[in-house]
Amino acid sequence: MQGWACVGVALSVSLAACSDYEVHEQTFNDVFLQEAEVRLSDVLFVVDDSGSMSEEQDRLAANFSAFLEVMEAGDAEWQLGVATTDVTTAEAGLLRGGIFSPSTPALAQAVGAAVAVGTDGSRDEAGLEAAALAVDGRNAGFVRPGAELHVVVFSDEDDLSDGEVADYVAGYRAAAGNGLAQVHAVVGDLPAGCASGSSAAGPGGRYVEAVALTAGWRESICTEDYSELLVRVGVSAVGLPTFALTSVPQPDTLRVWVDDVEMYGRPVDGFTYDAALNAIVFHGRAVPRTGMEIGVAYQIAAG
Repeated sequence: MQGWACVGVALSVSLAACSDYEVHEQTFNDVFLQEAEVRLSDVLFVVDDSGSMSEEQDRLAANFSAFLEVMEAGDAEWQLGVATTDVTTAEAGLLRGGIFSPSTPALAQAVGAAVAVGTDGSRDEAGLEAAALAVDGRNAGFVRPGAELHVVVFSDEDDLSDGEVADYVAGYRAAAGNGLAQVHAVVGDLPAGCASGSSAAGPGGRYVEAVALTAGWRESICTEDYSELLVRVGVSAVGLPTFALTSVPQPDTLRVWVDDVEMYGRPVDGFTYDAALNAIVFHGRAVPRTGMEIGVAYQIAAG
């Protein structure tokens, strides 16, 4: 990175950072080094088990190998759990089949059985509440210290949980071992839902809001192939480097370089700014490799 002065302030074990003022005293430069680290990732799938979800569950099971291929190819130490959107029973929030990991025997078959949740669940789908229950400690060992959390919801109706969406997102971040949580959703399109073949879905507005708040991924549940979304979630889960800035920026002034190559500000193969963490988050093919230098320039927020 040309023109980046370093004063050697360490931000964490895995990230070294420094900052300096340029000629304009309101402009900050932060420089980071992507160092080798063991990434921990906990992934929770919340699958709608109401009576209208049979075809969608079949498509999820058929496409799930795409997700597992990405997870197994990555360097992260990951865990996977599956819950349903039904919060009306004593089993609410409990993981089906327990916790899955790369060491699970016959992993693909075991996870395939878990995501086939059936269609006898409540018609009052509450995916956000179900996820909150699943990470509240009732599944011992699932949410680990130092691990990021990814919540992936599959539902053909909007969320009917009692709480506010922002409160659920805050709860996921509090539960995550490193404070980083993303919500991804395969739900009905906005504003009027969708239909495909014999499948139909209402708009998933609350899930879409949670996705937007966490810079997650979203796909229409009426699409025939979920593999693209599953691959994107997998890439996010096994590689989601986050770099905390030294000052609060004006988001529209952010510019980011990786080894002198400027990155796009976008959630697909680029970077996004997480205001809650005051951090730059890389996605997809933009994720820096070990040894690369990351530079961030920005104007600081007024006040």
